[in-house]
Amino acid sequence: MIDLAASLAFFALAALVGLAFGVRALLLGAVNYARVDRDGGGPLLPASSMRAGYWALQPVGALLARLRVTPDAITLTALALGLGAAAAAATGHLGVAAALLTLSSLGDALDGMVARATGVASRAGEVLDATADRYQEFAFLAGLAILLRGDARLLGLALLALLAAVTVSYVTAKAEALQLDAPRGAMRRPERAVYLALGAALTPPAALLAARMHAPWIARAPLAATLALVALVGNVSALRRVRALMDAARVADATPFAHRAQARDVIALLRRHQAASAMSAAVDFGVMIACVSGLGLGPVAGTVWGASAGALTNFSLGRHWIFEAHERAWAPQALRYAAVSAASLGLNAAGEYLVAVRLGVAYVAARALTAVVVSLAWNLPMQRRFVFPAAPETSP
Repeated sequence: MIDLAASLAFFALAALVGLAFGVRALLLGAVNYARVDRDGGGPLLPASSMRAGYWALQPVGALLARLRVTPDAITLTALALGLGAAAAAATGHLGVAAALLTLSSLGDALDGMVARATGVASRAGEVLDATADRYQEFAFLAGLAILLRGDARLLGLALLALLAAVTVSYVTAKAEALQLDAPRGAMRRPERAVYLALGAALTPPAALLAARMHAPWIARAPLAATLALVALVGNVSALRRVRALMDAARVADATPFAHRAQARDVIALLRRHQAASAMSAAVDFGVMIACVSGLGLGPVAGTVWGASAGALTNFSLGRHWIFEAHERAWAPQALRYAAVSAASLGLNAAGEYLVAVRLGVAYVAARALTAVVVSLAWNLPMQRRFVFPAAPETSP
């Protein structure tokens, strides 16, 4: 019963904070906090929810500052609560674990709040805070792994969630060590804490429902869903962060004396090109498959029609979005793009013939391989330097 009571208290507190913050915003207007604006929200944890939490913690932070409680003491207390949450999770008391994890996560916000209010913020305190965060999060996920050790699938999800937490934190720390902007992404530590606490808090009510419906799988469903979400989104986000950090590092290595803003512009250009290539490839492949599977054309003919449709899409995106060259004369760009696309079309058709017809590879796989090689080795450098050059053009 203690776990169910703790779960109900968890949801009651969250509802009360949300309602009070909503009323306050309705009567007095929106409230903003520098840290929330700096960190930003996301689809998994909106900025409004983060603002509500910070708003609710303001009186607590002010009281602790007046009582001269040090930020380090708050950090260590939060760590102790986090270790308690891990112990509760390992022994199956998930309602209590959710409550302790929530208190520990709130302490992680309070120590910085008190440090700024009392003027004692320091890098040593940041080191202690970051270290305590790693221990607390590892301990909680390890506690879940111990609890779920009898179910290989759930244990695997817990370990994958732990891998995501470690990798996301590592990439952020590595970016700071290299003095590069830390890549943004989903499933950051606040999001992981919220969803893990939510999954643990939902488990006692789910267990009660499972007993009444004689469906044991319901009892583990909230925890399984939460771990799957953290594992999937967290690891995808970690890999995207790694890629973004590698791009930033390459740009910094290639232009050691360039301004950091210029490096960010190059990275943004590469990202736009990748996104446009994906959209153009979708059109390309869709037309090709329709021609081959729907109209009965051969792989080479389907490639020609697909590449033509993809080229038109890519030109429009390149002119208006990737290179932002829509204010210049379109005719010279179109002529140059037609020349590059004609060569690209020949390269794609030749690659499709070689890989699909001569080597016997499935036409879709052959097309994908050819498209990647031609895009990286031909399209990108030619579009950047020839079709949409940075230097102003003269209209014909």
